[in-house]
Amino acid sequence: MSAPGIVFPPRNEWDIAAYPPDDVVAGYRDHRLDDPSPGSNRSPGYRWGWVNRRKDVTRVQDGYEALRSAFIQMSARPI
Repeated sequence: MSAPGIVFPPRNEWDIAAYPPDDVVAGYRDHRLDDPSPGSNRSPGYRWGWVNRRKDVTRVQDGYEALRSAFIQMSARPI
């Protein structure tokens, strides 16, 4: 099994938590509606940011809703 954060699509909220925030932000900012989804030449975090921006822009369900919810719940818990 691969370590968290090095696979895309994410398997669970731990993969999402392990994505480097700078990669996620870069992917989010780079999203353009006319562009194809980024491929394996981009980091998993970048790809995650990109699909999140696509979701925010289009409001189309993409199958990651449960993972997003689990990550938000995990992030909201005090450590």
